[in-house]
Amino acid sequence: MRQRFCVHGLRALVRAVAKACQQCRNRRATPNPPEMGRLPAERLSAFTHPFAFTGVDYFVPFDVVVGRRHEKRWEVVFTCMTIRAVHIEISPSLSTDSFLLVLKMFISRRGVPRQIISDNGTNFRGTSRILADEIERLSSDALVRKHPEIEWAFIPPAAPHMGGAWERMIRTVKAVLMDILPKSFLREEVLRAALADVENIINMRPLTYIPLDSYECEALTPNHFLLGNSSGIREKDDFDAGMPTLSENFRAAGDLADRFWRRWIREYLPGLTRRAKWFENPQAPIAPDDVVIIVDENAKRNRWTKGRVLDVIGGSDRQIRSAVVKTSSGLVTRPVVKLARLDLKSVNPTAEHGVRGGGNVSAQ
Repeated sequence: MRQRFCVHGLRALVRAVAKACQQCRNRRATPNPPEMGRLPAERLSAFTHPFAFTGVDYFVPFDVVVGRRHEKRWEVVFTCMTIRAVHIEISPSLSTDSFLLVLKMFISRRGVPRQIISDNGTNFRGTSRILADEIERLSSDALVRKHPEIEWAFIPPAAPHMGGAWERMIRTVKAVLMDILPKSFLREEVLRAALADVENIINMRPLTYIPLDSYECEALTPNHFLLGNSSGIREKDDFDAGMPTLSENFRAAGDLADRFWRRWIREYLPGLTRRAKWFENPQAPIAPDDVVIIVDENAKRNRWTKGRVLDVIGGSDRQIRSAVVKTSSGLVTRPVVKLARLDLKSVNPTAEHGVRGGGNVSAQ
């Protein structure tokens, strides 16, 4: 066009036409993540027993040799939301029955958690319903005191970032396993022993800064809360100190736990509350009746589903975190980071730039 015509303001007109094109606006639409929320109470609950607040998830299965057969074994990772300790179990399948047995083994070793947080897997949903029915059945029985109710919380669908506390631990477990496991002919007992070793290694990792100039004070680790020290090996001085009385032992154990928790508050907690971003100007959140496009990493962008927001779900800080969207296939709940709001304003670029009909140049 520039070789044949001299058009004043052509560059601005082309930008205005592209800006007014609804298809171009849809293609450029991106999600607007809300400001990071405050840390949940379970991340800051000092002086609670380990795994009182637990996140749980599965990760990719391993092929094991059983006799002459090859079978799959899934690994289930339980993560303490407060002290960042991990507990690993093996499950033969993804069914609800298998997870119930895994949960029973976890509770037998680590105690009954107050709250379990997970994604919306069918085995997790089924287990939460079974536990709720069991508690309701025992509500009039004295045995209910031995079966305290477990609160089960679910993150929104398609929002793995909201389970980052245990997703990061799964990544650490996988990184260690890939280095130590054989590439083929893996037996189940070898896998079980390797997982126990990986669990201990991860629970020995430092939670706080490691002092390099002084070796007198070691960094705080999850094992300090689980075993009393980082490695679980009792020092020789513990046996040479004489035979204290029962009351002295009880008092010393309580003082030791309190000392670790005071270090947790002084050294680890300040690092959790630090924010290094979220200083931009806040943008208007998604609201009901907004038309959005749902981000789907498993599909091409031109096949992403469009829908209309029916309701929004906010957090304790009044930030909109997820929304209920009506699509052609029904209602879905998605986090805000997976919803791109479409700009449906009607713009006439030719009128804005004074281009009239009948001339040599057309906005088309």
